[in-house]
Amino acid sequence: VTNTTMCGDEAQCIQSQSTTYCTCRRGFQKVPEKNSCQDVNECLRFGTCSQLCNNTKGSHICSCAKNFMKTDNMCKAEGSEHQILYIADDNKIRSMYPFNPNSAYEPAFQGDENVRIDAMDIYVKGNKIYWTLGCQRPLPSPLPPFCLSQISGLKMPRGIAIDWVAGNIYWTDSGRDVIEVAQMKGENRKTLISGMIDEPHAIVVDPLRGTMYWSDWGNHPKIETAAMDGTLRETLVQDNIQWPTGLAVDYHNERLYWADAKLSVI
Repeated sequence: VTNTTMCGDEAQCIQSQSTTYCTCRRGFQKVPEKNSCQDVNECLRFGTCSQLCNNTKGSHICSCAKNFMKTDNMCKAEGSEHQILYIADDNKIRSMYPFNPNSAYEPAFQGDENVRIDAMDIYVKGNKIYWTLGCQRPLPSPLPPFCLSQISGLKMPRGIAIDWVAGNIYWTDSGRDVIEVAQMKGENRKTLISGMIDEPHAIVVDPLRGTMYWSDWGNHPKIETAAMDGTLRETLVQDNIQWPTGLAVDYHNERLYWADAKLSVI
């Protein structure tokens, strides 16, 4: 009896003095209650590839999206050495080059003692930083004049997210328990989510898929999602969660990350 006849192409025959049995080859797994093996889809396992994953019979192929290059089995954006990381810290915003080991923190904005920055986002196409105190300034720039946003009537704005495709600002207001949207200068403001929301906090958008995500710090903490027009609302996470914040979308792998400020986990 040959190896293929007894075990099939996806398995190999193991012989010893007392027994003979089949074991699945690498990249295959045993089919429950059957004497056969099937392909393992490695692409379903988190972290198999940095970005794009193509499952093949018994293996897989990793690749990078457009404008990314493969370095040490990881995908890194082309021109990464020029990327800037902006960090909000109490009443100031600092910047640094994360891929430059010699980079030092540089001041981007310094507010007075009455300023507290809860959240911020960057509108790269418009060359501006937005934060939830209703101010904006060009970036990066030495000391340009400040300008107040035209958005009024906010009570306790928390999270902010920029839709860089349509050119809109999304924000949460935990004082009024709403999620709203407006154009970049505050025009055409609209309430998208209200009711059954206790203390909305962080928010992030995925314009390419038309989806937004937000966290709720209320009596029943959770992370919810909806279409960017406020429809198709549903609860995404509600177990083992307390103070979810810092939402971030991995656009290529379609995953959502968050930090829990109370549980001290990511």
